[in-house]
Amino acid sequence: MFAAVLLVVLCYPAQSFVPSRTLPCKTELWAGFGATKSQPKNKKKKSKNLSFDVSASIVRLEKKYEKMTLASAKKIAKGEADPRWASDEEAEHEEHITSEFVVAARAPTKQGVHDWVPIAQLCVAYPESSYHGDESNKEILQTAVSTYCREISHVAGMGAQMFSSVARNDMQYSVEPLDSFFKHVYERVVEENNDKKTLSKAEARSILGLEKETEVDKTRIKQAYRKLSFALHPDRLDTSADVEEAATRYANVQAAYETLTSGVRENGKSWYESLGGRARTDFHRIDLLSLSDAQAKMEAQRIQGSLMGLDGDLVQSFVARHLRSE
Repeated sequence: MFAAVLLVVLCYPAQSFVPSRTLPCKTELWAGFGATKSQPKNKKKKSKNLSFDVSASIVRLEKKYEKMTLASAKKIAKGEADPRWASDEEAEHEEHITSEFVVAARAPTKQGVHDWVPIAQLCVAYPESSYHGDESNKEILQTAVSTYCREISHVAGMGAQMFSSVARNDMQYSVEPLDSFFKHVYERVVEENNDKKTLSKAEARSILGLEKETEVDKTRIKQAYRKLSFALHPDRLDTSADVEEAATRYANVQAAYETLTSGVRENGKSWYESLGGRARTDFHRIDLLSLSDAQAKMEAQRIQGSLMGLDGDLVQSFVARHLRSE
C-alpha cells in the first residue's frame, strides 16, 4: 500500500501545486482554499459600479406612502373608537405624528416653470418628542425634502418635461400641508377655473384694450380692468338686455385680468405664493441640506418619509398658466 501511494506522488510534478498567475480561473478555483487576497479587490470594484436607481426608489416610496397613510388612518380609527384596542406592543412605542404635504418646485430662469409648480405629495412621520413647535416642523420637512431631493427632481421631470433640462442644483422647493394646498390653491385655481374660458396672453390684452401697448405692468393691467368693470356695472345700464350682455363681457374681462396677472411677481412674491393671501401661513421654501447630512438627521431623529407624484394633468395646468403669463 505504501508503494502505491508513493507511486502516485511521483507521477505529478511538485510545481503543479502552485497556482499560476496567468490563468484567471485559478484565483476563483483556489479562493475557497485560503486564497482570499483577491476578494477585497473584487468588492471594491463592485462598490464603484453601484449607482442609485431613482426609478426603483420612487416605486418603493409610492408603496411606502400607501402603507404610512393606511397605518395612520387605522390608528386614528382605533383611537377614536376605543384606545384600549391598542396592543401592548403599540403602547410600548412612542407615538408618532404623521402628516401629508404638497411639494412645489420652480426654476426661476426656466420658461414655464419660473413660478412654483406643485409636483408631489410628501408623507412624513416622526416621534412626538421631536416636535417643538413650528420651527422644529420646518426642520423636519427640510430634512425629508433634502433626503428625497433626487426622487423629487425626477418626479418633477415626469410631471413637466421642462424640469428635465434643469440642473438639480438650480431647482428650488417649497412645502405646505395638504389641506392648505387644497383650500388656497386647488379649490381657487383648479376647481374654479374648470368652467372658465382659457385665453391666450394676446387675447387677454385685446379684451382689456391693451393690445397697442408694448409694455404693460401690473399697475396698468389693474387700471384697465377697473375701468371696464366700472363701465359694465349693472347700475350704469338701462335695460335687462344690456345687463345680460354686460355680464358676459365682464366674465371675459375678469378672465383676461386673471390671465395677465397670473405668474406676475409683485413685492418679491410670485403669483403662486400670493394665493390665499395672509391666511396662507403654512407655505414656506426649503433650503436643501447636503444629502449625507439629511440622511444622518433622518436616522438620528427617527423620521420616516415617503412620496408620490401628483397627477400629470394638474402639473401641466400650472405650467400652461405660467406660459400664458410670460
